[in-house]
Amino acid sequence: MKYNQNIEDPLSKFSLHIFHIHGLLMRSGDIVTRSLHQSSARWQVLGRIGHGTPTVAKIARDMGLARQSVQRIADVLTDEGLTMYKDHPTDRRTKLLELTAKGEEVLEAIYTQYDEWNQYIMAHLDPKQLLDITNALGQVGQILEKEITQFSDKVNE
Repeated sequence: MKYNQNIEDPLSKFSLHIFHIHGLLMRSGDIVTRSLHQSSARWQVLGRIGHGTPTVAKIARDMGLARQSVQRIADVLTDEGLTMYKDHPTDRRTKLLELTAKGEEVLEAIYTQYDEWNQYIMAHLDPKQLLDITNALGQVGQILEKEITQFSDKVNE
């Protein structure tokens, strides 16, 4: 079956580029973390835990991932001694995730390798232009976040 989608409209072109860049960033992250026996997906979860003590559901929401996917990664990281679960002070049904000392060491090593990759890539990019693009992406994200709920309610009436 052939679909008749206009991929020349601005939002479709934007989306296709974002999907492609996401794939490239994930591949790059896999390269950065490979020598540490980690992956982009694990790095995402470790990095999020490194900025606080979230629940699995909070990580999934913040990153736009399925809770089950984050749960699997969190369980593996815990089995490997990089993270640990601790009781949530206000909700007995959920657990908080925290980095262990080993997890902090691994995350620090990942960031050290990332810094090298970052310098290499930034040698080919204009920092101001990249910041402008980042700000524009933030605006698109805010609009999408707001409109997704309204559109979902509309199509599910």
